Amino acid sequence: MKPLRLEKHNPKWASEFTKIKDHLDALIASFYIDILHIGSTSVSDLYAKPIIDITIVFDSHLDLIISKLEASNYQYEGFKGIPERHAFAYLGSDLHEHHLYACHVDSAPLKDYLDLKRNLLNHPKNRARYSTLKQQLIAKNKTNRELYTISKTNVIQSILLEERTMRTIVFAGGCFWGVEAYFKQLKGVLETEVGYIAGNGETSYKEVCAGSGHAEAVIIQFDEELISLKKLLDHLFNIIDPTSINKQGPDVGVQYRSGVYNYLPEQLPFIKNYIAVRQKEYTKPIVIELGTNLPFFQAEDYHQDYLEKNKNGYCHVDLTSHKNIT
Repeated sequence: MKPLRLEKHNPKWASEFTKIKDHLDALIASFYIDILHIGSTSVSDLYAKPIIDITIVFDSHLDLIISKLEASNYQYEGFKGIPERHAFAYLGSDLHEHHLYACHVDSAPLKDYLDLKRNLLNHPKNRARYSTLKQQLIAKNKTNRELYTISKTNVIQSILLEERTMRTIVFAGGCFWGVEAYFKQLKGVLETEVGYIAGNGETSYKEVCAGSGHAEAVIIQFDEELISLKKLLDHLFNIIDPTSINKQGPDVGVQYRSGVYNYLPEQLPFIKNYIAVRQKEYTKPIVIELGTNLPFFQAEDYHQDYLEKNKNGYCHVDLTSHKNIT
């Protein structure tokens, strides 16, 4: 039996995915909704088997997708134990090794893939937990695929439960000490953590201050029955100048830009419309950066809850101004 392999995340996997996606697009153009990079190779900071997992998202035309792929060196393998997930094996050797699946846009497996990826991108602790488990399993036994799969599944189900019971959003709005302290006060905000996002790979505060390109940001877990995304955006606008480029208060630098990150795809139209409506209040253009499916990297421990630990610490935000938002 072929031994299990595990490698530290390789940035080349993203470019290899792009090559495969271009290849698939040439085969099944107009028959699919999207082609997604899923699984551990799609999340930086994770250890993964060096096999790229790819999902074709479709609404109809499955029969045409299957026939086109079968005519182009793919073998259709059915569900392979997971209902609603159609599996294909690539028989050639000219593309990076990959697992190819096709899932209906409303299928349960697709939702699982996307929810798991979203949680791992947002939560460094879960990335570490998942990576450590895989390393431990392979260190004990490189050939026991059943144990490896069952053990991973238990952790995945735990992560999915967490993802589906709490909503998350990531905001950047200047120095993250004040942004975190402000949002922690709000009813419905359950947990916050400061970190770095929208840069190239894992980083440190020293590197960020030196111009790594990351934004100082806060991930916010919230109960949407107590506070809505609109209300959270109201509060973000309350503490920033949304027309200011790479500057909030006295802080200047690319790490102090404003942004909204790691929203659900279906939330993007609402966020864009919200910004368009608020634009009428300003003469200069709003320059809030938008981005999703980005890895969030936890900041050093001393930055977490900084203003709770340092009562006289610097803060560019008026922490009492939350009372202005009704």
